Amino acid sequence: WQFGVTLPLWAPQINGDVTVRGRQANVDISFDKLKDHLDASFSMALEVRKGDFGVYGDVGYMKFSLGGGNVSGDLKFVIADAGLSYVLVKTGEEHPFILAGTAGVRYWYADTTIRVNLPNRGAFSGGQTYDLVDPVIGLRASQYLTQKFHLDFAGDIGGFDINNDTDFTWSAMGVASYDFAKWFTLSAGYKALALDESKGSGDNKHGFNLIFNGVLVLAQFNFL
Repeated sequence: WQFGVTLPLWAPQINGDVTVRGRQANVDISFDKLKDHLDASFSMALEVRKGDFGVYGDVGYMKFSLGGGNVSGDLKFVIADAGLSYVLVKTGEEHPFILAGTAGVRYWYADTTIRVNLPNRGAFSGGQTYDLVDPVIGLRASQYLTQKFHLDFAGDIGGFDINNDTDFTWSAMGVASYDFAKWFTLSAGYKALALDESKGSGDNKHGFNLIFNGVLVLAQFNFL
């Protein structure tokens, strides 16, 4: 058995649109703006492998706050993946190419809270919680250019309109990696993660079509 623990550092921006009560608003938030409101962030990925078979899971958590004037609020966001992988192709000895298939689920959770304090009218607060579970299928590939330097790619699609009226998710990642030791690999590249979800129609339509994308750095620790 082989065990891997990955600590990712991701700096995403957010692009897309949000629909509330049938009205659509564009979203274009750079990472510089996001980090000004970031209170907490944590992410970790785990993988267990034996031969061609593997089990993986990862989770990411972010908490943002908004304050100013008479209005303040919080946004808590969780994205988690879990599934199975299997090596489909492995060729070459000195510079191997490895292709694996993946199948699993992706979980989205968002908790929004808004607090309003109006002079002479008192204070009130409200919020909403969203959670979504999507099946996903994908591929992972690694091409070794030397014994220690390799290019790694991963992508998946899911949702397939199982939840709500529309529901589609995808992700894509590409990194360059270097194995400093058998137990440690450092990678750097780019990652994009998207969700297109909506329910209802007309004035009752709610949903969002968002893409999180940005620079990614990974520190992976391997144990035998």
